[in-house]
Amino acid sequence: MPEIKFINVSKHYNHGKVMAIDNLNLTIKDGEYLSLLGPSGCGKTTTLRMIAGLILPTSGTILWDGKPIEHLSASDRDVGYVFQQFAIFPHLNVWDNIAFGAQVRENSSEQIEQIVEDKMSVVGLSDKANRFPANLDAADLQRIGIARVLATGARTLLLDEPMGALDHKIREKFQDELAGIVKNLDLTAIHVTHDQSEAMAISDRIGVMKKGKMIQIGSPNDLLFNPTQIFTAHFIGEADFMEGVVAKIDSHSIGIELIGDEKIVIPRDGQVRLNPTMYEKVVIGLRREFGQIINYNEEHVGKENILTGKVQSDRFLGEKRRTVVNIDFGRSIEIKRNPLEQSYSKGDKVMISIPTGNAFLFSNPPHGLENALSVT
Repeated sequence: MPEIKFINVSKHYNHGKVMAIDNLNLTIKDGEYLSLLGPSGCGKTTTLRMIAGLILPTSGTILWDGKPIEHLSASDRDVGYVFQQFAIFPHLNVWDNIAFGAQVRENSSEQIEQIVEDKMSVVGLSDKANRFPANLDAADLQRIGIARVLATGARTLLLDEPMGALDHKIREKFQDELAGIVKNLDLTAIHVTHDQSEAMAISDRIGVMKKGKMIQIGSPNDLLFNPTQIFTAHFIGEADFMEGVVAKIDSHSIGIELIGDEKIVIPRDGQVRLNPTMYEKVVIGLRREFGQIINYNEEHVGKENILTGKVQSDRFLGEKRRTVVNIDFGRSIEIKRNPLEQSYSKGDKVMISIPTGNAFLFSNPPHGLENALSVT
């Protein structure tokens, strides 16, 4: 299988007025499962379509195993495209739908039969060979789509929102199936999605995109616990952000003073890549699952990593409890809590404890925090 490499690739429309992809540099490793994650219109599907040969870059080069591929037609590229909306022939049964994939490669009838039987087994449809699409659920329809692509012999799968039409519970099971197929057959997969939980569950690496640019790429663990960009911390998981000023620097930690004079201390460890100067403006990111709400205690006022506020809302959501706390200067912090923890009423005075090491530190964005968080 090849390594796919984008070198300074851009794609624009309307004489450069619409920039779909902006100077993308990306290496997709042989045999990896890479997900492209981001809001609608960020360039995910455009990237996928350029790999497939359905559109060509405006500038830059795409290398396939070290060789440019812009001159290759879509049919000459060793890829299989799986769509969100299944694209299944309604008048053909399961066997014939999958056989279509093998037929486009001009296999003999004996080869086609062997290929179809094998791919039906891979996706778990052997017992449904004679059924028609109208009698199958959404997951089985997508299994047909995957099997048909595999029947072409493609070694690279391009998956464009392949689980978008599946119900939540079916989607979770399908994630495991799809990841297993890719790994067991030693394929390369590029998966487009706007669902962060889907990308986290299935990927070796995730590329976070915004406005045609690759913001950050890394393992799911890296992106969740060591984001290098404000947008990554905002889009992966759930976080709140507050602006502050560096008030203390020593060999072990960095002290940040927030607008309301609260003090957040961040240890100097592998997670802190920023080396700020005294009085530099910075942004603190707080993961909603990391903070802890405690009852108000006068003795804790002014202590490091303690925020004081009043409960705006406390909602029981089954698997978790979401509590929003308003602190000074119009700021609010949302905490995801264990559903069995104490409930609060609106107006209750509480404190938020920020565990040491569970705050992210970022440079002050040049165009403002609101712009850095924007998905458009």
